[in-house]
Amino acid sequence: MAAIILCVDDDKTVLTALRTLLSNTIGADCRVEIAESGQEALEIVDDYAAEGRVVDVVISDFIMPQMRGDELLVRLHERNPGMVKILLTGQSDFSGVKRVINEANLYRFIEKPFKNADLVLTAKTAMESRVTEAALRVEIAALKARIAELEVQLPRSDQQA
Repeated sequence: MAAIILCVDDDKTVLTALRTLLSNTIGADCRVEIAESGQEALEIVDDYAAEGRVVDVVISDFIMPQMRGDELLVRLHERNPGMVKILLTGQSDFSGVKRVINEANLYRFIEKPFKNADLVLTAKTAMESRVTEAALRVEIAALKARIAELEVQLPRSDQQA
């Protein structure tokens, strides 16, 4: 199943550019969704969740009407802590960036205007990070199950006395 990247920006021109750039460079490995507001992004994430799927990476603008990017990323983190979050900003509001780092495990912030190659590399490494994290969770679960099996086989110290 292809990874899902969600791009959020109130500027349609930026959204079109992001969709074209990511679709053309990452290709069949991902599906690129777009949202023009934080509320629309939340609805898209909820729609995928209803289908049993998750959005893997979100790239959000910082300054948007109604809901800023920092608020959106914190809300998305509450829904899915494993989602990789990238913030685009043309502003130097580091308190907002700091909030996302502390409350939403921000993967990276990129200043606007961004370089296409930098954004593509960031998106690719974000997807790789998501895949690696998922594989590690599977391995950890298997190890925990094996430890539980072995603990059942060990004689209990209170039974030996």
